[in-house]
Amino acid sequence: MQRSSIVKSLSIAGVVLSLAGIGGPSALAATTQQAPVAITRSTRNADDDAALKALVDQYGDINKTLIPLVGAYNARDLGGYQTADGKWQIRPKRLIRSSNLNGLTNGDKKVLSHDYHVTSIVDFRTPGQIDYEPDQPVPGATSTELSILGPHAFGDSSKHPTLSGDFSGDGSFYVQRLEFGYPAVNGYHEFLNKLLTNSQATLYHCSSGKDRTGIATVLVMSILGMSEKTITDDYMQSNEVGGHVEAAWIKEYFSEIKSNYGSMTNYITTLINFTPAQQAKLRSMYLISTDGKKTAYPAPKAPAQVTHPTVVTPATPAKPAPAKPATTPATKPAVVTHQSGAADKPVKKHKVTKAKKKAKIKITSTKNLHTKYTYRLKGNKKWFKDSHLKKAFGHTPKHKKTTWKLVKEEHIKINGKKHTYFEVKDHAGHKAWIDKSYITKVK
Repeated sequence: MQRSSIVKSLSIAGVVLSLAGIGGPSALAATTQQAPVAITRSTRNADDDAALKALVDQYGDINKTLIPLVGAYNARDLGGYQTADGKWQIRPKRLIRSSNLNGLTNGDKKVLSHDYHVTSIVDFRTPGQIDYEPDQPVPGATSTELSILGPHAFGDSSKHPTLSGDFSGDGSFYVQRLEFGYPAVNGYHEFLNKLLTNSQATLYHCSSGKDRTGIATVLVMSILGMSEKTITDDYMQSNEVGGHVEAAWIKEYFSEIKSNYGSMTNYITTLINFTPAQQAKLRSMYLISTDGKKTAYPAPKAPAQVTHPTVVTPATPAKPAPAKPATTPATKPAVVTHQSGAADKPVKKHKVTKAKKKAKIKITSTKNLHTKYTYRLKGNKKWFKDSHLKKAFGHTPKHKKTTWKLVKEEHIKINGKKHTYFEVKDHAGHKAWIDKSYITKVK
């Protein structure tokens, strides 16, 4: 497949820094810089080619999966990726990751509709980003909006659709927003469930198709059984079409999940709430054998049903035997003997355990606060969406970089015991409730 004439490029300096492992542009610079400049074969120079070759040598050639669209520069078919054991591969034309579809041409629409059979589109962008650059419709495809960053993001408006520095792609952003963030957890849960309902192709995307879409791909490929190296290589290939991602970001993402949940599988099962049975069904829908026979991955077995013994009724009732003289009064109860021979030993009753009562939570006082961003949260501590502690985010990440401000203080009684909870707010405007003891002040 030839590289599309509109393939976009990173700056040479950014590529070299990324490959050298010494970091790239600052978070703010990464989001305030202009969009990558489109270059053609006639304008690309030798330095561009050398940097691109270095990326391909390290992470593989994106052209193996790239769909040559004019109006979406990072559209890729995941078909062909093999599982870690080499026995299975993703079905072609079923899972497509992409940048936004605002610039699709009629030819692009035909490719997606007729050649790739796209019938479902999932848009991970915020409402502001969607309003600013709405997708071009693909014939025969339904569209679902699942904002992974919640309904609003700082700096997200029709005039400023680009996410601010606090929402740029970096390690802490991945951990804070895409791994443990409440909207992300719920959004990815809904996305995975949608994949179970589509027998044709699903195309999912955000703005550039590298961060929110990148993590969605990490989840899908993890469930399907690809190795961490295969997943990382696919993630890093966004650099080959003008995106900017770094190996350190995805490495920190994996590290935090393993630190808090032990494994990616446990994270997907526990926090994303995508059950082992659903994961098995996903594999049966999207995997085929690599032996050339294209055998479908075995479908999960249905739980065995409990069968009750059939009661056989005799054709004619048996005649009762002649009654023998009773040796004891008919009203005397029969004595039930136990194997131990102690007929009068009382039978032990099973202790009936009562269901655990729900915690009674009462807010006794509320106070608004006006602090600065000088607070940090302790890692791996439970935090909540509301002060009634009904909606849990999961656990706070272990990184110490993000600073918060306190906006509210509430005294709460939990089953009669007094507790103090604070509502904290980050630079992006996202809020959460957490116990006072889990907050530390930066000196």
